[in-house]
Amino acid sequence: MGGISLIFLRSISNELIYIRGMDIASSTYRRIFVLGSGFSKSFCPQMPTLRDLNELIPFGISDEFPHLRDYCRRFLELCNNQAEYLNIETLSTSILSAQIFPGVRESLYHSSLRFELLRFIAGAIRHDHAVDSQSAAILRKFLTGCVNCPSEGVRDTLLLSFNYDTLIEDVITDDAKMNARVAVDYGVRIDPADRSAVRAPRTHSVDLIKLHGSLNWYPVKGASDPLDLKNVCQVEPCDRSFPIYREDTPIYIPMAHTKESFLRGSLFNLLWSKADYYLKNAQEIFFLGYGFPKSDMNNLEFLLRHRDRFKKVVVFEREGHPDLERLRELLGEIVVSCDAKEFLAKF
Repeated sequence: MGGISLIFLRSISNELIYIRGMDIASSTYRRIFVLGSGFSKSFCPQMPTLRDLNELIPFGISDEFPHLRDYCRRFLELCNNQAEYLNIETLSTSILSAQIFPGVRESLYHSSLRFELLRFIAGAIRHDHAVDSQSAAILRKFLTGCVNCPSEGVRDTLLLSFNYDTLIEDVITDDAKMNARVAVDYGVRIDPADRSAVRAPRTHSVDLIKLHGSLNWYPVKGASDPLDLKNVCQVEPCDRSFPIYREDTPIYIPMAHTKESFLRGSLFNLLWSKADYYLKNAQEIFFLGYGFPKSDMNNLEFLLRHRDRFKKVVVFEREGHPDLERLRELLGEIVVSCDAKEFLAKF
């Protein structure tokens, strides 16, 4: 079962705030947009979703990941080539949850599987294709409407994302005017890897909490616990530090039914605690491209407790699709079958 324990969240919340001297109750957001993979797919069709990743297994796995590719092929042979037994969620769960090994050789082999799995997923999702001009204009218009002015104590809109791609960051960076005045506020302080670089101060922010990590977050070199907040840095392709991090694995929680190995340290604990607090206090909650997967019970409880303030749930499924019917039975008339980009163009 994926997600994060709500009991654990509640038990750590006050402790984290006390330890770090942060008063997360000092501000709330009027509205929250929860972003799923369908949001990124809408603006960048090359961005793979869970379904797209499943199509790459095993024959789309490149020679860069030989252990992972051979592991998948052997498993498929054992299952008499029945593809339904092998998908990215079950694969990730199997590799990430394994704890007991007969010997050192098996432990080292499993470490290589884990490393290749995380690199494979990150490589598939990290996009090198620029968003087309029309899509970028729609996304920038939406982001402009989400801009906050923290210097004046005004924070109206929060983006709460289950994605770890850098679509939003890239669209802001690619627009010189917007990039000069708008920073991305991740809800926690993540210093750039290139700390000696001179950066002009920005007066506005797009507040973006990424609950599953981000492909531009990396463990600081030599860090003892890569998931502790003080050991996380932000790395961009234009940074001088980028060459020494490009072969490392970014910090993100992959799609799996077990995520417990990532839910340690202060980084994700603090992110999820803040998200829980902001959801409790928001007046309006919108969902863009998030399908409430029924396999993730913890996330369902985490979100559905606030359903009285849900305004719209935008998913792109054809009429009659089982997932669309399931969502309508779960959430009623607020479910809208529409491409996220088309919805925001009229928003």
